[in-house]
Amino acid sequence: MTRARQLQTNYHSAKSASLAARGALRQRRPKTKDSIAKDKRIRLLDEAIITGDIEKLQRLSVTGAGFVNDGIRRRAWPLLLHENAPHKDEEQVQLDVVRSFTHLPADTKSQQAVKKQKQEDLSHLIMDVLRRHPKLAYYQGFHDVCTCLIEVLGKDAATLAAESMAMFFFRDCMLDNLEPVLDQLALMTKLLRLEDPEVQEFLDRSETLPFFPLSWVITWCAHDLHNFEKIARIYDFLLCFTPLMSVYFSAAVVMSRREELFEVECDNAMVHTFLTKFPKDVDLELVINHAHRLYMTYPPEVLQNLAENWLDQNSCVNTFDKPGTRLFDTEDEKASSTAVDFRPIDEILSKPRVKRTKETSVLSKYPQNALRLYRRNMVTMAAVSAASIGTAAVLILNSAPFREWLNNAGLR
Repeated sequence: MTRARQLQTNYHSAKSASLAARGALRQRRPKTKDSIAKDKRIRLLDEAIITGDIEKLQRLSVTGAGFVNDGIRRRAWPLLLHENAPHKDEEQVQLDVVRSFTHLPADTKSQQAVKKQKQEDLSHLIMDVLRRHPKLAYYQGFHDVCTCLIEVLGKDAATLAAESMAMFFFRDCMLDNLEPVLDQLALMTKLLRLEDPEVQEFLDRSETLPFFPLSWVITWCAHDLHNFEKIARIYDFLLCFTPLMSVYFSAAVVMSRREELFEVECDNAMVHTFLTKFPKDVDLELVINHAHRLYMTYPPEVLQNLAENWLDQNSCVNTFDKPGTRLFDTEDEKASSTAVDFRPIDEILSKPRVKRTKETSVLSKYPQNALRLYRRNMVTMAAVSAASIGTAAVLILNSAPFREWLNNAGLR
């Protein structure tokens, strides 16, 4: 008999002996009526916790041993308190968290421990926001935003800040459909046509659609810049104004590159790839001042009217300054006077989107040839641009929801 065969035989013999011993032990300890009832209760509790069945938990709490033991209570109590109900996107959050804090050194055990702790803090922060507001959907890129908050504020303050960021600034990105944030990007076309018609005419000739700054808008450039001082400077500015300011900022960045842009071959893929690369040497102060001037000249409501592209009435852009759904209840309210009330935003998240017009998509305003070309080149452009626009934007551009959004314009 070979050595491998002998080992296999010994393994099966040992396993059979173990099973026989367990069987004998079970025979010596017959189940009682109480143990059978306890096992059944534990099974029912497991089912109720997994399915989130509060009514079943209520029934089980009235009779017998209640929730039986502390292990089950640690799972049931947070569910009843509506604190830690699992969110549908938690698996994706974990995948992104392990790719975070790549700038931190991890050569020694102490450095590795620091990085691991920050990743755990990031995971807990994002989960906390999603579990508090289960109508929000996680998107790849929100972890970059939360990473910036942790770096500046520390875990505890960052958790509170991330909740406000999600509910008031990035809500349009955190819905089940990508259309709201892509509709925001579409407003940049009108901004460019008003402020620099030559740039927009060049984009029209190359049939370039306004989706290249996607990662700038969904991460506020946190995924595109490695200089944290510059990222923080951008956050200083964008935190002070409407959620649409990232689109004004993106338009200002494009116009700041007009001379370089005109040197690029007027080809759809070439122009798109050039524009996705956020310029590392950009004059931030100049761009910020320009973006602010654009905002003052064409505030969100005016810009939507000029573009005849109205965002949802419940868009974070259109509710940002409305009573009851803004960060401060009154114009003269001090920042520290009252806690933020998220209930009106939670109510909005529970309602269907309300469009001002019957148009199903802003894409209907773009030439069909440009849409077909964009759809055909989308995978190639995303692959070529991966290094510059990052994983978040690549995955969104190449995602089924994005392709479906393009299909809604009649492109099959």
